[in-house]
Amino acid sequence: MDAETLKEYRYLKREIKSLQKRIDHLNSTLTDRVRASNSEFPYQEIHIQIEGEDPRKSNLELILQERLDACVDKVIEIERFISSIEDSRTRMIFQRRYVDGWSWLKISRSMGSMDESYARKICERALEKRHRI
Repeated sequence: MDAETLKEYRYLKREIKSLQKRIDHLNSTLTDRVRASNSEFPYQEIHIQIEGEDPRKSNLELILQERLDACVDKVIEIERFISSIEDSRTRMIFQRRYVDGWSWLKISRSMGSMDESYARKICERALEKRHRI
């Protein structure tokens, strides 16, 4: 796992929400009003509501579902990586930085340090250690 993949987490969560909304919108039925006339005399004009589905919808839904599944898989992979970190302090730093989107300074201050590089260095060392293994 590298920092670039971890940075994708929040964007993946946003993309998942967006894809879910699009899929839900596709599942709605199309409706329209058309003009018709009574079948018996006097043949007066009436308006009828019709419902139907776009035949192209299923292909688009499959494409969107594949993208959604890929995003969910990546989010699970990142969550597993963060959960696999044994050191609680390091795990909290990863959680706050990559999941919650906190700045390095805010993370460092929440952990009792006034130096911005405190949390960043712990994170970098943990990633380097993982790459050596």
